[in-house]
Order: sequence, then structure tokens, then C-alpha cells
Amino acid sequence: MYVSSRNPKPSRLFVPVLAAALALAAVVQARAEEAYRLSPTEAVVALAAALPSAPADPSAGQLLSAAILFSGANAPRAEKALAAGLRAVQAAEALAAETPDAYERGARVLELVYGILKRYELLESRIDSGLLEGRYNCVGSASLYAILARAAGLAVRGVILDDHAYCYLIIDGRRIDVETTDPQGYDNAMEGRKTAPSRDASASGVMALVLRNRATLEERSGRWGNALGLAVDAYAYDPGELTLETLSGRVNNSVGALLRSGRYDDSLALADLAIARYGQSPAFLELQNTARLAVLTDRLRKSVPSEALAMAEEALASGVADEPWVESAFIWAYTGLAEERRRAGDHLGAWEIASTAVSRFSDSRDLASLERTARANWIKAVHNRFAALYNAGDYEEALASLRAARELAPDERILIEDLKAAEAALAASAAATGP
Repeated sequence: MYVSSRNPKPSRLFVPVLAAALALAAVVQARAEEAYRLSPTEAVVALAAALPSAPADPSAGQLLSAAILFSGANAPRAEKALAAGLRAVQAAEALAAETPDAYERGARVLELVYGILKRYELLESRIDSGLLEGRYNCVGSASLYAILARAAGLAVRGVILDDHAYCYLIIDGRRIDVETTDPQGYDNAMEGRKTAPSRDASASGVMALVLRNRATLEERSGRWGNALGLAVDAYAYDPGELTLETLSGRVNNSVGALLRSGRYDDSLALADLAIARYGQSPAFLELQNTARLAVLTDRLRKSVPSEALAMAEEALASGVADEPWVESAFIWAYTGLAEERRRAGDHLGAWEIASTAVSRFSDSRDLASLERTARANWIKAVHNRFAALYNAGDYEEALASLRAARELAPDERILIEDLKAAEAALAASAAATGP
């Protein structure tokens, strides 16, 4: 009798659990020249340093300088806008003498604003556009009104909603709302605006909104580093809950952009720096952990299986990663180790590695599948060795190899059948040779 070998190609030991996370490496790298800064510009630092201490308000000139700087105009355009703004400030200062009644003066400031503003444009927050071309949105008109109200000697603040901003005055203890996008908006803010969730803001906070809106537009164009820098400047100029919230969001999006582009180490460095600069907020700590896991995942992908196992053990001991990540790391490492043994022809070694993995992570379907595949490959290898010995007539050696294998898998049908064949062949051979 001739015994055929069981030679289907051994299944490759592959586990897809980490595939989704590791696919990040295939994404095209982000533009190297894009900078992610967490330091404000020198000009913003100088503006912030010149602001008076609370509760004193900045002067109209200080607010105007901030609004123009924050608009991002080039030097020639900024000079023209400054000149136009100073003329408007002078006109507003004249109102203080011409109109002693503060309530009436607030109304005349809005008239002065609309002697400049001409055309509403939803995305136009820059004050240089308002001063030079008359183009504005809620932020641009609120900024200009706040500047001119200060010049006119009025106490002015801002109201910031999710999708809108306007101003209000405090006159003789009474709040006067000013819907700055409407020439008739004096003491006439829409009732719906009054009941919507809102934030109170200083005049400086209204100026910082220019940076916030510009950051949003930069992000819509995928310029995450630019948006982050604008948010950093806004917080440096007007530190508070709203600007910190804006900054946190831009840090989050910048780290996310770096992760998507495969720049894992840079993403972690940015998260670490944000914590160093702005404190251990829950959002920053979560971001840091996400970036750290991405770095570990990338290193895991690039390491040899023995190194991957060491990394998984370290992550388990240190608690740096959550349970799903740790289990996935062990699956990746054990799969690689078993595959190394399979490629070397050591199917028993591959099975032993897989069995060890299953004993540690008994609920893992992936490792259970790995163990079944490794065991099946070992059985095929045992059978093929038996077949070669049997066909060569070396029945005693064939029988010895099967008995050793059955100690590890006593109930395996293929081995039982092979053992019977070997015993029968050995008996027939003995009978043929006789006493």
C-alpha cells in the first residue's frame, strides 16, 4: 500500500485585528512644511502685554490694532485699514462731546458703523474688509461696533452664540442689546437670540473672535497647522473659557491630522506640548493617550515578533494601553512568532506558541483560530513524515513517530488511522519474514 501525503499549502497565520489601526501607515504623509505651533506670535504677545489689568477696558486704539492684526492683512493693506479705522475712531470720540446722552450716543455709534459697512457676507470676519470695502458678517460688525463704542466712551461687551455674535452696552445699569448686523439693530436684538445658549465676552474677547472664525476657515481648507496657530494667538490675547475651548478643539484636530497622515511621533509630541503649555485637561490627556497608542501601534507593526511580544508585555505591565489594545498587540505578536516557526518548518513549535497564547487569552476568537490552524498544520506535517517513512518501508520508525505524536493528540482521527496502517504493515512484514 502507498500512503499519499497530505500537502495542501499550510494556511498563512494572519490576524486582521490590528489591520485597521495599522492601515494608517498607508496614508500619504502630510505636507512637511506645515508647522504646528503652540507659541503665540511676538506681535500678539506684545498686544496682550499692553492690555490694561481687569476691570479696566482696552482703549479703542488697542482694540483696533488687535482687530487689524488678527485679520491677517498684509502690511500695505493693514496700514490702509488702520488709517481708515483711526478716522472712524476720531469720529466716534467726537460723539462723546456732541451727544452727552449715552443711550442716544450708542445709537449714533451704530449709524457711524453703517456709514462704513455696506454688504453682508457670511464668512467675512476680517475688519480690514469692513473698513476698506464695507464687507462684514456678525463678527466683523460686532468688532467694529465695540471699537467705536469704546471710542465714544461707552461700556461695551459682546455676546457669543454658536453661530452668531452681537454687542451690548451697559448704560445706567441697564443692558442695551445691539444687533450689529442690522442698521436698525440698536436696542433690538432678536428675541430668539436672547433665549439661545450664549457666552458673555469682553471687548477683547470680541476681537479674538476674528481669529476663531479664521481658524474655522483654515480647517475647512485642511490647513490644520494654520488653524492651530490662530487659536493659540486667540488664547494668548484673551485667555478664558471660550478661547481655551477653541484652542483645545484645534489641538485635537491637529493631532488627528498628524495621526491620519502617519506622523505618529509628531502627534504625540504635539499632545505632550499642549499638556505642558496648557495643563492636564481631560481632553488633552485623552488625546495624548490616543497618540501614544498610535505610536505604539506603529512601532509594533515595524518590530520583529519577539520585539512585539516584549512591547505587549511592557504595555500590559505599565497600564499605558487599554485592554483591547493590549490583547490586539499580543495577538499580533503571537501570530508573528507562530508564523516564524511555521516558515522554518517547526509546526510543533508554532502550535506550542499558539497554545500558550490561547491559555493567556482564552476568550480571543482570533487566537483560537490561530491555534486550530497551527495544530492542523502540525498534524499534516506528522502525517507527511509518517507517509514518507511508510512508503520507504521503515515501518518501525513510522510507528514510533506516530506514537510520539499521539501523546500530544490522542484523539486525532488521521493519526489513529495512520497508526493502524503502520501496525498492520509491521505485522504483515513480520509475518512475511517468518520466524
